[in-house]
Amino acid sequence: MEDESLAITGEKKGRLNSDKMGKTSIVKLLVTMSLPAIISMLVQALYNIMDTVFVGMYYSGLGDAEYNSATQALSLAFPMQLIVVSIGIGIGVGANTCISRKLGEGDREGASLVAKHAILLAVACSAVMAIVGLTASSAFIIGLADVGGESGKVIEYGTTYLTIVTALSLGTTVEITCSRILQSTGNMRVPMISQAMGAVINIALDPIFLFVCGWGVAGAAIATVISQFTSMFFILSMFFVRKQDVSIAPKGFKFSRKAVKEIVNVGLPALVTNAIGAVTYVSLMLIMKAYAMGNIPQQVLGLYFKFNSLIFMPTFGLMQGALPILGYNYGASQRKRYTSCIKYMILFSLGFLLIGLALFETIPEILLGLFSANAQTSEAGAVAFRIIAIGFPGAAFGITMINAFQSLQCGVRSLLISLFRQLGIIVPFAAIFGQFGAHMIWTAYPVAEFIPLFIFFPSLIRTIKKKFDDKELKQKEAIA
Repeated sequence: MEDESLAITGEKKGRLNSDKMGKTSIVKLLVTMSLPAIISMLVQALYNIMDTVFVGMYYSGLGDAEYNSATQALSLAFPMQLIVVSIGIGIGVGANTCISRKLGEGDREGASLVAKHAILLAVACSAVMAIVGLTASSAFIIGLADVGGESGKVIEYGTTYLTIVTALSLGTTVEITCSRILQSTGNMRVPMISQAMGAVINIALDPIFLFVCGWGVAGAAIATVISQFTSMFFILSMFFVRKQDVSIAPKGFKFSRKAVKEIVNVGLPALVTNAIGAVTYVSLMLIMKAYAMGNIPQQVLGLYFKFNSLIFMPTFGLMQGALPILGYNYGASQRKRYTSCIKYMILFSLGFLLIGLALFETIPEILLGLFSANAQTSEAGAVAFRIIAIGFPGAAFGITMINAFQSLQCGVRSLLISLFRQLGIIVPFAAIFGQFGAHMIWTAYPVAEFIPLFIFFPSLIRTIKKKFDDKELKQKEAIA
């Protein structure tokens, strides 16, 4: 009843924040809704990099062996951290798509019900990850450390760091979910403030816990967890201190399997799509070991993943801003606005990634030098960056396709694109090309960006037409 009364009041006053997604020009919407997300994601990428930098600075004073062990430990923990983030993204994307569609259909009460179930799922998944973190972190690090032939110190540091960040992953999972819920209503400012707040706190606490308290990798993990919980409490408070388009108030809550199913149908493919990166990362490490390529290619892979986050974050931020626009206009059966949004998503993504292409092709040595890479790593990394960057234009189309299919509630198809791109192309092509040298492994990346474009883009065009034709037919039948 509370949600219903709020909906009536909001509609009478004409103050629904989500209304703008059906009326404001697409370009203006994309800019205003994506810019906060882009800024917040760039800040997130920056503080993840700074986390590694502070750990490196601390342990470099203890000798080369300690430095190598600590930085390698963080690299080994990365795949599991990616899975934690993927859970939040999966739940958030599922909720985002359902909420924006329901708001477009005028069903605000249904949108609030989805939001409440999304937070419940985030808490439940965090509890599962806490059990995994407390019981399996050591085994996970030992498994990867054995692959790389790492020392006991790597296992010790990696286990400590990973146990803390996974056992206390509630902050990041709930924060990401709440951010996506607000973004689905067109509110991009609060998620930006929330993530920026966490980044600033993490950067401030890292040197204190490392250099003042001397807590080492445990200090870096604790700083990360504190920053995540701060962001979570802030964004949760915004649902209660300020009126939002959806309510997460527990009053009158009744569990709905249908709401959970709606979230999971779209969210699970999104979760897997993001988690695939961890599988690809580990697979490439194994391929490099199988061909006895040494540590340098693995170091280059780690460096690429850091720069990948910076290069692609503007595009991912654009997609965060675009997804609720797509969902809303699909729900409202506004075909012209929907297709216009797709076109501008591609154009803006191309612009961002062409800048990345230019940087990777012209100054890769300077970029690698930011991490004080040695001469051999810098040389090998420059070759890798130039090869990988060739595929950036194709990635603009691929990322747009994945998000477009999600907005149409075709989560399985978006999952298929990601599976095909990474596990179907990057991993097997890297395994085949690797026999000709380390530099040949990187050619798998541009191949993986362009092949899905030619296979799936025509399918997207047909799907958009069919989905809108079906909605328009149902509306005509309802009127008749």
